[in-house]
Amino acid sequence: MRVLFYYILLLPAKKQNMYQEINEIYPVDAYEKIRNGALLLDIREPEEIEMFAFDVENQIFIPQGELALRMPEVPLDKEVIIGCHSGNRSRIATLFLMKERHKNVYNLRGGIRKWIELKLPVKWDNYQAEIVVKTSRI
Repeated sequence: MRVLFYYILLLPAKKQNMYQEINEIYPVDAYEKIRNGALLLDIREPEEIEMFAFDVENQIFIPQGELALRMPEVPLDKEVIIGCHSGNRSRIATLFLMKERHKNVYNLRGGIRKWIELKLPVKWDNYQAEIVVKTSRI
């Protein structure tokens, strides 16, 4: 399994360590982890999910703007793979969850765009985000 370490520049109040290491995971490896019990946290907006969504069982949908308020929905005892469209927003969300004491979180490198490129399972055409929340919440 390939897990990358990615550094994010932080703007700290004090001049301390300005970089934070996060885990990144390639879509194929993420898919395997999800099939083995990891949770996919899709942080895209409902309009994005209606166009196309990850087609995996172990997933929840929390838009990035709601993540801070809905953190109790993200389990601490599971591996969590965070996905968005391209991997940029999920990188920020990964860092946020790490700061909130989540240990096993991964940024999905390349997001759903790379997921689709690699022909991993996707639901298309007017997929309703609410269905993800109601049927896949763990």
